[in-house]
Order: sequence, then C-alpha cells, then structure tokens
Amino acid sequence: MISAIVYNSKTGSCERYAKELSRKLVIPCYAQGSFRPRADAKVIYVSWIMAGKVVGLSKAVKKMDVGAVVAVGMAPAGKKAAEAMRQASGLPAHVGFFLVQGGFHIDKLPLPMKLIMRWKVKDIAARLEEKKRTAPLSAQEQATYEMAKRGDGEPAAWDVDEIVAWVMAEFDDEKILRQH
Repeated sequence: MISAIVYNSKTGSCERYAKELSRKLVIPCYAQGSFRPRADAKVIYVSWIMAGKVVGLSKAVKKMDVGAVVAVGMAPAGKKAAEAMRQASGLPAHVGFFLVQGGFHIDKLPLPMKLIMRWKVKDIAARLEEKKRTAPLSAQEQATYEMAKRGDGEPAAWDVDEIVAWVMAEFDDEKILRQH
C-alpha cells in the first residue's frame, strides 16, 4: 500500500501533481527534503525531467520504497516515452511509471537551466511548427508549442486519473482509505 507521496519540484508542477494525488487518494504528500520514511513506507515519487531523466530518482529509490514514479515534463506524455524512461532509470516492471505534462516557467529556473532551456525551447518550437505543416497538433503538443514559444505556460490538463486508477487497482484501496 502507498503511505505517502513525495515530490521534488523546481517550478511548482510536481508539487501540484503531488497535491492532487494526495487529495484524490487521501494520502499525505511531502516535499522530498521533509519526508522521513518509515521502514514499511511505500511512496509515489513525483519529480521533474531533465535531459531525459527523472531528477532525484536514483537517490529516492535508495532511501525509500518507491511503488510508483510520476515524471513531469513539458513534452506530451506517451506510453513509448514512459517505457523508455522507465528502462533508462532501471525500474522494475512492478513499479508504476507515469509520464505527465507539467507547466513550464523559464523565469523560475536557475540561471544555468534557464540558459539551456532558452536554446532548447527554440528547437522544440521549430519541430512542432514543422509538424503543424502536415498534421494538426494534439492538445498536449499545442500546449508544448505554446510553452516553447512563450517560455511560460500550463499543460493541456492536470489529469491524475490514470495514476489514481493504477494505485487503486495495484494496492488495496480500502486499506489506503482506512489508514487516513
């Protein structure tokens, strides 16, 4: 059973997802630095993506029993990308892995990341502009395009229903609700 949601947030998207999961699952959430896990505590780890990796995940799996990972990035979510990221992270198949689209706020980033992302968003916008010439963009692709063009924006949706459904199916939902 999941006993906590632990998040690592740079600009607020991971915190927002963690709090929404906390509300829907009736499980407490904590910022990564403030959580002291019990020996039997299984957690959902929510963090952001940088260079194709979930930030802080390797440390989290050493310190906590991670039952699921929610990776938050500005790109559209996809099953193939999520599975590739799971494999790159070395997570076993029984650990839930969810790739979700978060917001993007370049002005909230530290200077080195801001400089990298100023270059990267131009490439992202150019690729999506090219795609727009041959096919309509999905809602998530359109949100990514707008974030890349403006340097700021929100995802197409803040949806956690797939994650909630997985947790409820994977773990005894009655035990979870009775504990809290």
